[in-house]
Amino acid sequence: MMASSSSSNKDKPRRWSPLTCLGTTNLSPSGLIQLESDVGEVETLVRTNCELRYEGSGPLPRPSDTSSSSSPASRFSEFWTAIDVNLSCHITTHRIVLLDENESIAGSIPYPLVQTAEANGGPSFRSPKASYKIELNTLAWGEFLIVFRGGDSHSYTQSGKDRDAALNAIHRAMKRKAWEDRERQAEKEAARPSKTIAARKVGVDAIVTKNELLLRENANLADTAFGGKNNNNTKSGGLVSKKKSAQEDIDAFMMEATPLLKVIHKYTRTIERERKAEANNNGRSDTAQQHDDDTEKLAAMLQNMGMASALSESQSGAQYHKQLARQLVDFLRQNDKLTKAGGMMTLTDVYCLFNRARGTNLISPEDLLKALGLMKELGLGMSMRSFNSGVLVIQDDAFDDEVMARKLTDLASSAMKHKSDTNVPLGQTGTTLTDVGGITVIDVSRALKLPALLANEQLQSAEQMGWLCRDETIEGIRYFPNLFQSAASWVLYLFEKEIIEKTQ
Repeated sequence: MMASSSSSNKDKPRRWSPLTCLGTTNLSPSGLIQLESDVGEVETLVRTNCELRYEGSGPLPRPSDTSSSSSPASRFSEFWTAIDVNLSCHITTHRIVLLDENESIAGSIPYPLVQTAEANGGPSFRSPKASYKIELNTLAWGEFLIVFRGGDSHSYTQSGKDRDAALNAIHRAMKRKAWEDRERQAEKEAARPSKTIAARKVGVDAIVTKNELLLRENANLADTAFGGKNNNNTKSGGLVSKKKSAQEDIDAFMMEATPLLKVIHKYTRTIERERKAEANNNGRSDTAQQHDDDTEKLAAMLQNMGMASALSESQSGAQYHKQLARQLVDFLRQNDKLTKAGGMMTLTDVYCLFNRARGTNLISPEDLLKALGLMKELGLGMSMRSFNSGVLVIQDDAFDDEVMARKLTDLASSAMKHKSDTNVPLGQTGTTLTDVGGITVIDVSRALKLPALLANEQLQSAEQMGWLCRDETIEGIRYFPNLFQSAASWVLYLFEKEIIEKTQ
């Protein structure tokens, strides 16, 4: 779906509308919004089936063309469209992002440019079915209206709930002012007791004192984030009011957790730079290899500390499973996880790895299955596959069973060659299983670094395609190159392979 729409979009100019006039927003390969993690941006709410309307007089200034090429996709249309429809509205701690998934276009409105955000529309005596809206007065563009159409259900009641949830999220973000965290954090760091008090001491005493103060500060941080000491109500006044609501506790924790998130991404970027620099150096010493091992361990540790965006179903609404499918694709493409696993992974492995990376808001097996079922429809380059035995895997669309069958045939052929090279008679003392030729599930699992379950499925698939044949004995099942049923294909393949080896 996405692939066909993107190919058709190349033949026409980009539309000139309120969405394309907003600040540009980068998207991931799967179509997710790329958050500005270096400033601690977090996504808090998603709502679908929205409209963006420009309420000013006349059109907004037409954006400049993206390049000097003559391609239609690099130019904007000459005709102004005042309304963008079928958008998804994403509320983050730093901006409002509106996304057109069909054309992969996103625009953002930063909160510092928003003067007011007020509720508009809704039922009245004259218009009992008037649409629910949010009116935004901005400094850069003027007045916008975000209209809510009730998500995928197109429910009028749901549209009112979506508008209220989005407006509350916007007001919380504007009240918190997360974009000013950098200045606040610098002042906070300078005033920390662990720095001011420890600075007056030297030697081991300074280290011990600093560690004790850090532990005390971390304990106070947890109390502040989750209510703690500040939320102890007396017996008389506890029933009247509470110090903090649940949402305020979450906001406080997000504010305090922002420095940790920045540290994680700082180390991640440092690791990537070091990898690129070392990749350019041909000569590698033992010290460099040891440093690589330490870097790999640190990278794995940081990956397991959690994802930057892990929205729950209540925060994502009707978009939840689509968002989940896109997150899964981006997660598996990060550091080539799926490629390193041979192009496919079992659902059990994906479920465990993905939940460990999320850290919070863990997904259920049912959510995983629904998200995988949407990948083909969204055209994300991955999809779910079921083998004849019932084993379910997530597979790269570029994975080719024919290529894997040939790889297994090569492996079986090399085992046959190894057997023909040995001079030890079969059955003589010291003969091992490798002396009889052929390959087993364990051999494939070790050679291709695949789970034994997937190795068995791949061998059976290659057998069904006619590339391999089996020999069942008391020692187990061994697979050999099938020189009978697919003799023509096998001879042709060996001939092509011999030509390639001679030309190299």
